[in-house]
Amino acid sequence: MIYTKTLSKTNPTDLLKRAMNIASCYGFDSIDKIIAHEKKWNSDMKEKNDAEALLNTKKAPLPNVRQKYVKQTVKTCNTDTAGDEIFCALKTVIDNELLPCDHPILIHQSSVANNSTKEKTFHFGLVAIGMKKSIAEALIIKTATTILEDIGIKDIQVHINSIGDKDSSLKFVNELNLYFRKNINSVPSQIRQSVKKDIFKAYDQLHKGYSSSGENIPQPIKFLSDNNRKHLSEVLEYMETVGIPYEIDNFLIGNNEYYSQTLFEIHNTQETEGISVVAKGGRCDELVKRMFNVDIPTVGIVFEFERKGIKEKELQMLKRAKKPKIYFIQLGREAKRKSLPIIDVLRKSNIHTHHSLDNDKLSEQLSLAQYLEVPYAIIMGHREALDGTVIVRDMDTQFQHTVLVDDLALYLKGMHI
Repeated sequence: MIYTKTLSKTNPTDLLKRAMNIASCYGFDSIDKIIAHEKKWNSDMKEKNDAEALLNTKKAPLPNVRQKYVKQTVKTCNTDTAGDEIFCALKTVIDNELLPCDHPILIHQSSVANNSTKEKTFHFGLVAIGMKKSIAEALIIKTATTILEDIGIKDIQVHINSIGDKDSSLKFVNELNLYFRKNINSVPSQIRQSVKKDIFKAYDQLHKGYSSSGENIPQPIKFLSDNNRKHLSEVLEYMETVGIPYEIDNFLIGNNEYYSQTLFEIHNTQETEGISVVAKGGRCDELVKRMFNVDIPTVGIVFEFERKGIKEKELQMLKRAKKPKIYFIQLGREAKRKSLPIIDVLRKSNIHTHHSLDNDKLSEQLSLAQYLEVPYAIIMGHREALDGTVIVRDMDTQFQHTVLVDDLALYLKGMHI
């Protein structure tokens, strides 16, 4: 939890405004605005597809914009605030029929909740839906760490791990069951009870109470497939690119009901209250498969703040003030790797940005920029990434100019963006 007394003398409402502003600079928006925008987008795309089908009946029929999902009951887990918040965001998106979608849905959300001690807190979360690539975790973590630094928590470190996909995690669970069967006589009775109900909880209890280094305890990272290892390696590479301090935490496994593949926590290394975790989250692809019997990649993170002086109605009133004037387009692996530093340059100039970092096609990204009616696009391809430049394009006149990344903020300021 983030305690307000550990921060500067700032009103909690102001803290939330700052968090929302930074989130929107990285492309996140409130769920209400996303619902309104996506419904218009899907309606327009349906009309366009219908018109194209009428003009050219020889073409293969276009895929249906709307698919029916097989809904299944998924219980929320009150012991995992982050998982519950991510679940709620997903449910809202699904209930409003916003999926499938041609581009990622990036949500920032806030809510007031009661914790186990009946003490009210408020949560702020970031959720990226529709991004399967490793840039999703990097975007979430970068946005989260920037928010923490802006509100005064600068001594942070990301703890990160991966339990892999369904097959990898199953291998880990089987090995864990075998470990407990072999060592059941040396395991405390409390942990034995947990093994029967929740083997992940038992694993966490065992690690925290283990007297030695824990080398003999199975670790999920050892059971990852090649693709899972590559995914985690890419997330770490993105974090290194933007200078986020991290460590691989072999015993971070989260809640098996929610998470698959990547998990992460952000720790305050100078916390004096005894609770160092200030944000937690991960990838929840398997949860969505169980809910709707379809692949909808989802990554999220949640902050829990001590609530003092903030009213629930204020959370609903806080909206994104600025409309983005920039659409950032990236092409190629090297450009994608440098995407977050570019967006951060824009954020430092308080320039809010649209993007589709999971997309690798120029035509699709340009189409989105045109639809969103942003006045300018910033384009970085492979050559620009190597040269340290970007192309700034006027979306109305199509005039474009190549600008050094180091000069980008000043150039945009001269254009009054």
